[in-house]
Amino acid sequence: MNIKDLDLQFLKSKTILVTGASRGIGKALAEKLLDLGNIVIGTSRNLNSLENLAEKFTRNFYPMELDLESTEAIANLSDELIKKFEKIDVLVCNAGVLGEIKKIEDCDYETWCHTININLNNQFLLVKSLLPSLKKSKKGSIVIISSSVGQNPREKWGAYSISKLGMEGLSKILAQELESDKIIVNTVNPGGTATRMRKQAIPDEDQSKIPQPEDILPIVLYLCSNEAHVSSQSFNARDFIGHLKF
Repeated sequence: MNIKDLDLQFLKSKTILVTGASRGIGKALAEKLLDLGNIVIGTSRNLNSLENLAEKFTRNFYPMELDLESTEAIANLSDELIKKFEKIDVLVCNAGVLGEIKKIEDCDYETWCHTININLNNQFLLVKSLLPSLKKSKKGSIVIISSSVGQNPREKWGAYSISKLGMEGLSKILAQELESDKIIVNTVNPGGTATRMRKQAIPDEDQSKIPQPEDILPIVLYLCSNEAHVSSQSFNARDFIGHLKF
């Protein structure tokens, strides 16, 4: 798929929710979407971690607290969004946790459940709670940030890998169910990217030698735009590095 000719003017004046917007891919995406003239609702477990974005973008950035461990927090966010915004055009499910990098026989059950709940069960709940707002958009999009281990499971990545496999499946089911509502649903695998989670997983890696968060944005920006019509697809962000000038 060629996105090199994408006019980013087709990506403005949208209301976009980005989870995990305080750092890494989420922060880079939120900043670019705001630069392009969109309204961005950025969430984080710690509201203070969004202060830099709020100070830089005083008009169109709405910081909101969201702890994906809490079903109550998800319900509260949904209620607040319904009150403040007429619709949501795009939902980017970016937030998540790594969990333990261990063989399954060595995994702690509570930690396993914690990872699955945040990365899968409560992602489902978040998407479900926001569907009424997404259905009010003339052209909605759900972008799920996945992982290579969600497409090709890897030893010692147990709960994280399974949670991402689950999100890959959820996206394909949603794509079918939401087709008549003109909502597209896709996943994006960032690949090795210089984030805190990556550092946690591979502490000895030199992050200056791998793509930075802003490098992997082109395919995500495309899927947020009015130009995107594909659905039920899994994209590798590295295949599109350098395809957009911004």
